[in-house]
Amino acid sequence: MPSIASAALLFLNTGLLNIGPAATDPVQDLARDKALQFLHVVPVLLALTLLAREDLNSIFIARGNLKAGLIFGRLSLLIWAVLATLLQAGADGAPPLNASVTPSIFLYAFSNAFMEELGFRAIFLKKYEVLIGRGAAILVTSAVFATPHLFATYEFSGGRLVFGAIVLALDVVGAYSMYRTDSLIGAVLFHAGYNLTIAVSVLNSS
Repeated sequence: MPSIASAALLFLNTGLLNIGPAATDPVQDLARDKALQFLHVVPVLLALTLLAREDLNSIFIARGNLKAGLIFGRLSLLIWAVLATLLQAGADGAPPLNASVTPSIFLYAFSNAFMEELGFRAIFLKKYEVLIGRGAAILVTSAVFATPHLFATYEFSGGRLVFGAIVLALDVVGAYSMYRTDSLIGAVLFHAGYNLTIAVSVLNSS
């Protein structure tokens, strides 16, 4: 699995699918960037997993407990969406959420969520579980994902360490839900939800 992830990152670095000019609007540019990353990474991960004769269930591409996943995912997405709306409404001079910007926000939120849940977590969790146990697998994959966020350029009032700690906690929740439902669906919806708050912060800072 690490070799499959490395191959996906290598293909991402080629930028082969980066066609067309960058958007001038920061939210549209963010959405375009994540959608292109999705197109580079996700198909490669899926194709190489199949070529390696791995069952897609091994990377949580499964129906699993669909009801539980959808309940958790929809509820968490709704809560995050309400929070994002409140953050946007409470920002001084922030542009309104409208039909021109909303599709870009959701494109960013969902393409990024699926790509990261698959690429940073789903392809590693069950492999690591065999070696170090489920709890440690959750903590290791969460820490690996959270660490780069210590150097993120997003504005956060609590500082980088607090932001990194929050990301770590959110990752643990996402990984736990993946195990509980044996599926990506709940974790992706949860992740997409907190991505909405990031997209709104970009909108407010533009």
